[in-house]
This record gives sequence, C-alpha cells and structure tokens, in this order.
Amino acid sequence: MTVEVKPGSQSPSVHHEKQDDIYEASICEEQIEHAPQGTASAGKALFMLLKAFIGTGIIFLPNAFSNGGLVLSILLMFIIGAICLVSFRLLIEAQQKIGGSYGDVAQHLYGFPVKILINIFICLAQMGIGASYMMFISQNIDIVVRVVNNCSYPFESKYYMWMVVIPVIAFCLVRRLARLSWVVIVADIFIAFNLICVIYFSSKQLHDTGSMGPNIILVNQKDFALMIGTAVFSYEGIGMIVPVVEGMKHPEKFPRVLNYGIIISTVVFTLIGAVGYVAYGDVVQASVVTNIGTSPLATTVRVLYSCAMILSAPFMLYPALVIFEKMLVGSRSGQKNLGVKWIKNGVRALVPLICASVSFGVGADNLDKFVSLVGSIACVPLCFTFPGLFHYRITDNKYLKIVDILLVIWGVAIMVYTTYVNVDSWVHPTTSTGVVFSADGCSA
Repeated sequence: MTVEVKPGSQSPSVHHEKQDDIYEASICEEQIEHAPQGTASAGKALFMLLKAFIGTGIIFLPNAFSNGGLVLSILLMFIIGAICLVSFRLLIEAQQKIGGSYGDVAQHLYGFPVKILINIFICLAQMGIGASYMMFISQNIDIVVRVVNNCSYPFESKYYMWMVVIPVIAFCLVRRLARLSWVVIVADIFIAFNLICVIYFSSKQLHDTGSMGPNIILVNQKDFALMIGTAVFSYEGIGMIVPVVEGMKHPEKFPRVLNYGIIISTVVFTLIGAVGYVAYGDVVQASVVTNIGTSPLATTVRVLYSCAMILSAPFMLYPALVIFEKMLVGSRSGQKNLGVKWIKNGVRALVPLICASVSFGVGADNLDKFVSLVGSIACVPLCFTFPGLFHYRITDNKYLKIVDILLVIWGVAIMVYTTYVNVDSWVHPTTSTGVVFSADGCSA
C-alpha cells in the first residue's frame, strides 16, 4: 500500500512504530532536526532548504570552473540554477496534487516500476556522494599527517578510508536521527566556518600574488560537460524538496521560498567557484580545500571539514539505508525480532563499506571526475527528467506540457552527453600542464 504523507495528516501516535522504516514519514522531522510536520514557517523552510543545498558539494566547484572556463562556468551556473528552479517547482506542483514522497508520486503516476527506478537513482546519488566524502576525508587526513609529521607518512592516502568508515558505520547504526540533532548543528557550524575560510584563503592568494592564478581560461570547449555534472551534484539537496514542503505550516508559500533558496544557493555556488578558480587557476585541485596551504588555520580547516563530512555522512546515506532495509524486511520492526534487527544492522554497516570500497578503488586523484560522474548519472535525472515526467501527467495546459517535454529532453540529453564526456576523460585523461602543485609543502 502506498504511504501518503500530507501536511497535518499524520498522527505521531499511529505512525511512531514505523518511523524508522519509512523514509517518507521521517526524513522531514529527523534528518536535520526539522520542525514537526506542518508547523515550519517560511523562514525556517528557507533555512532548511539552504542547509540541504549549501553543503559539501560546493568545495568541488572551483575545479569545476577550471573544466568549464570562467565565463562559461558562471553562465552555466545561472542557467542550471534557473532550470533547477523551474524543475523543482514542477515537482512540487505534482507532489501537492498527488501527495506523498518523491517515490509515491512516481508510483501514483507511472506505477511501481518507476518508483523502483527512482529509488535506484536515489541510492546511486546518495552513495556516490558518500563515496566522494570518503575520498575527500582520506585526502585531507593524508595532507594533515604529512604537515604535522614533517613530510613523513605511513601509507598512501586511500588507506585512511578504512579508518574513516568506522565512525561512519557507528553513526549509521543510530536509527532515530533525532538523537543526532547535535551532530547536524556541529557539522553546519564547521561547514559555515570553513566556507568563510575558503573565501579568505582565496582572497589572500590573489592579494599576495597580485595577479590571477595560472592559465585562467574563459571558455573550455573540451571539458565543460564535466563542469555541468559537478554543478548539478552541488544541488545535492533535491531529496529534501518534498519533505520541506510537507513540513511547512503554509505550503502554498513554498514557491517563493524556493525562489529565494535557489537564488541564494546559486550566488554562493558561483562566488566560491569563481573566486577559487581565479585565485588558483589550473592548479586548483578537485577540492579547493587542498589548495589553501599548510598554515595552522589551513590545517584546522582540513580537520574541521573532514569532521563535518564524517558527521554528515549518516544523514546523506540515510535515504539509501532505508530503501535497502525496506527492500529486505519491508516495514517489519526489529524491536521484537532479532533477525530483522541484525539484517538492518548489516545493511547499515554494508552500505558505508561499499562506499569506502568504491572510494578505495577510484582514489582521491580521480575525485573530480567521480563527483562529475555521480552528478551526471544520478543527480541529473532526479533534478530534471523525473520532475518533467511527473508534471506532464498532472497538467492540462498544453504550453506547460511543452515545457515538461523540453525539460525531459534536456535531462536525458545532459545525462547522456556529460556521462559520455566523463567516461572519455577516464579512458583518455588529459595531459598535465607541467605545473606541479604540492598540497602539503613536501617535494613530490
């Protein structure tokens, strides 16, 4: 039976037992300590939306700008932001007419197989983001170890992933995410502080050198598709759109909230991407945090950003965890069934291990390509293709149907093209410019 969640329709006393098993009913209230369903003001909804969008994906944008070129990347960021705004509004219009979660809307309009497809893309997106977290963290740990240990290091950076996965599994085993609300607050504080520091270090680099970074280009015709994948990856909060609407006291105000949220997010994304690229040029790394030097403040930023990602990983993986749990045990509770409980525990341990294994295999050297690949394969359909398909079924306006068709075509075309370019970049990597960058101050 389809689970529908409408504002004000859910009784905590009736659904409390199933809250751990049903992502649709719990994510709004528990994932980032949201207000109880149907009570959030427009201001709090905007705050929740910004928390969902402005996360960790933003630190990959300066490198994405090097793939697209400065002018083209700025233009693409605003184009993608505008298309995301249209797409998300169409998604919400469909959700408000049908009710329920992203998957529920898919099942109501196209049947259960499409809901399964949605769940597959959600799992790919969330686990791909989780894997990119682990690559970034292991890379930062390696740099910090080299800096504090006078360039001596025990092993390659990729082996730190197996240390990182331990606390991630521990947090994933906590089923009621409301108990981890303090974790979200700490992670948000760390991320905000670190983004301010990234702008500071980038501005300082421009001031100290007196010029822009090396080999700044305005348009990169060859690799701009990699920039598109990373840009869409940055809007990693697509899964929170529906829960935020359901958490609002006045859902009819959400379109205006969404307008502000997308505008603010796009401006921040563009600022970080442009400033980071202009400061470091073509030596900007997959994560701009790698470029900020070896000062005590830079080391602090790396440590805090790594901690923020470790703390955020369980929340990022939560949708995938619940999807796998429901696939294996349905809505059965593990409170009185030891077998069900250990199946769920196994899922919550296995998913982070899979992410770590992917990270280990890909390696931090390919972090930028991996982020773009996740954005192209998993995030593009969720952001563009499916919202257009959903809205096409619920509207009678022939002009809006044309918009829906164009959105679907855009989503499919971008997915295919960016994936092709990304895979080609793995098979035929570009040659080095000859500029060597040392993140830890040690000789290569």
